[in-house]
Amino acid sequence: MAQFSDMITIRGEEYEFDSEMKVVRVYCENCGHANEIECEEVDGELTFFSFSCENCGYFNEFN
Repeated sequence: MAQFSDMITIRGEEYEFDSEMKVVRVYCENCGHANEIECEEVDGELTFFSFSCENCGYFNEFN
């Protein structure tokens, strides 16, 4: 289970971050549920991509 002890800024937004597992906590735009999303490194920066909420299934799109 992720331990969110850090904060990270991705695309100008701050997120709770587990630096060991490289996971951010992102809240669903539809229901507000906290989802644990894996980060990927792109051009030297950590980022995450669109995801479906594990609670309501809503597709959260990030471009």
